[in-house]
Amino acid sequence: MKTTRLTLVAALVASLSFGCANMDDPSRTKAEGAGIGALLGAVVGYAVGGDGKGAAIGAAVGGGLGFLVGNEVAKRKQAYATTEEFLDAEIARTDEFNATAVAYNKKLGTEIAALEKETKTLRARYDSGKVKKDTLVARRADLQKRIDDSNKLEGTLAKELEVQNSILAEERKTRPDGDAHIARLEKEVQALQKNLDKLRDGSSQLARIDQRLSV
Repeated sequence: MKTTRLTLVAALVASLSFGCANMDDPSRTKAEGAGIGALLGAVVGYAVGGDGKGAAIGAAVGGGLGFLVGNEVAKRKQAYATTEEFLDAEIARTDEFNATAVAYNKKLGTEIAALEKETKTLRARYDSGKVKKDTLVARRADLQKRIDDSNKLEGTLAKELEVQNSILAEERKTRPDGDAHIARLEKEVQALQKNLDKLRDGSSQLARIDQRLSV
């Protein structure tokens, strides 16, 4: 589990390196790095800590390191000797995001199935006067943490998808038709879109469950 989390952290941090890959102005790159640092930091913290505390630490670190990440973005534009190496790295990175999303969605699906049954029973017991309001409020607070975690990952996947689509748009201009690297990256990007859509569906289901507990 720890290895998986650290791998995700590496992928998240590395993904920032190409967030502004098609920009020419280093100053703009640094500014954008500062802006997205807190968001990615929060998700990195969650991946490492696996709880609210880890996410809070990650957000604080991310906010402070955003400008440094921006510097790294500017340097990494020249980190690859060939376009093929660059594309290979992006393919591997997107594959890692997909693996993480698949595992997360699988776990989330199991949790949602259990929550559906639990909250229906809990709501029925509350409506019949068998449990107090405080019980629903406490359970809803726990559920909100789960919703927040899903929203953080959703935001990160959406950002990565935006980055990879930008890379594809630029590289298609210069790569030959039927290029193997483009085909492989397109496949990973399509999978990432599907995984993101599934995560969004799960988040919607969590929101509906949360509404069931409102009092």
